[in-house]
Amino acid sequence: MTLTEKLAHARVEIDVLKANNEHLQFQLEQLKRLIYGHRAERIDTLAGAMTLPLFDQLASTPAAAPDVTTIPHHVRQKPTRKPIPDHLPREIVTLDLTQAEKACPCCGGERHHIGDAVSEKLDYVPAQLSVLQYRRPKYACSACEGQITVAPLPLQPIEQGMAAPGLLAHIIVSKWADHLPLNRQAGMLKRHGIELSPNTLGDWVLACGALLKPLHTRLCEIVRHSDILHTDDTIVPLAQKGGTKQARAWVYVDPHTRLAAYDFSETRAGEHPQAWLKGWHGYLMADAYSGYDALYANSAIREVACWAHVRRKFYDIAKPAPKRGLAHEAIDRIAALYHADNALRELLSDERRRRRAQDTRPLLDDFKCWLDLHHPQLLPKSPLAQAMAYALRNWAALIRHQEDGRLRLDNNLSEQALRPIAVGRGNWLFAGSVRGGQAAAVLLSLVHSCRLWEVNPYAYLKDVLTRYPSAKPVDLDHLLPHRWAADRPAIPC
Repeated sequence: MTLTEKLAHARVEIDVLKANNEHLQFQLEQLKRLIYGHRAERIDTLAGAMTLPLFDQLASTPAAAPDVTTIPHHVRQKPTRKPIPDHLPREIVTLDLTQAEKACPCCGGERHHIGDAVSEKLDYVPAQLSVLQYRRPKYACSACEGQITVAPLPLQPIEQGMAAPGLLAHIIVSKWADHLPLNRQAGMLKRHGIELSPNTLGDWVLACGALLKPLHTRLCEIVRHSDILHTDDTIVPLAQKGGTKQARAWVYVDPHTRLAAYDFSETRAGEHPQAWLKGWHGYLMADAYSGYDALYANSAIREVACWAHVRRKFYDIAKPAPKRGLAHEAIDRIAALYHADNALRELLSDERRRRRAQDTRPLLDDFKCWLDLHHPQLLPKSPLAQAMAYALRNWAALIRHQEDGRLRLDNNLSEQALRPIAVGRGNWLFAGSVRGGQAAAVLLSLVHSCRLWEVNPYAYLKDVLTRYPSAKPVDLDHLLPHRWAADRPAIPC
């Protein structure tokens, strides 16, 4: 081997080692930020960040694209105190002057009452348990010395159980909206003198999940009727013999009806979303998970990719950078896209589609040219090259929102719907059984749909659990969150 060949071979090895080193340092920074860093994806304090060799290369790379529109920063206004809602009960405390204080210091005459100075303080009364005692008079025939009769008990959510609908609603909301595990709820009840084991509370939750399963089924049918769905999944540790395994919670959000349908599966196999969406057609907003590929093979389902995922990949590179580089420019371009699209938010869908072609399509075309220009100049395994490759690989789905004005730029609807599970995992740790995971899917669907409709989930569940046992199948739709909210005045969440 000649000296020139050895030199060329050494340069190739150096490039490979350099790419591997940059990739490992990038993973290290990601791990450090995951453990110690902030979760908000903001690029505002980059001074003093750790230097990576990758960004020395990026900063020296010329930018050939035109200047990106500068996005104005939001000016924080002075906070103002919101008034206390009128529906809260008031306890009037009158503070009056003494007779001597009512006398005028100038003439000594008595001052007259001309009005009241009112100030309000928000107080708190701890939750109280109460007992519903059903008294049913017994009647008997004195002549027959028998024929005893008594009024029947109303149908209950849990027959032979001691929990009334209000307590069941409180337990469900506390777990799935407030992330309180059942053992903590049992401790809270014990402070009121009621000793119930977490297993008993768990049995009640499972029973409510089974009771409301037909309501969940109907909600899923309504969600599937939409031609635009947002979907995502997250990990749910599932208890099994010897430890836990990673099960999955899936969510499907209909942005039109503002309903969220959850599903539970023991694995992340693509067969689960395929089974849930069998026979469905429309626009599916999702991440680039390969399990959805079989769905997109059907021309009736059109993939819509998420710009927040694209931005996140560039953000992970830009956050630890000591100075601006290509990753920052990519974030600026995506910010310009969001800024232009948000200005069209109030328009009707047809007009928004037309204005997108005029206002945002040029930004997309410029961004695509910018990616095509810089991607070939980077080491294939570098984080920036992988971020650009992700955008280029999913480009057709990323610009799909240009086809329909109802489509959104990102999948934040479904990510927000999975946040209660992500937060709750740190408290309740795992699902105790497959049946428990399925009950969670039923109850989460109702609780989060209430949140989307801005109604109080406790008031909703208490009413539904009271009426559902005696409801007829034709009344099922009126018990769903969106119909329930339409039939009643707004109740604060």
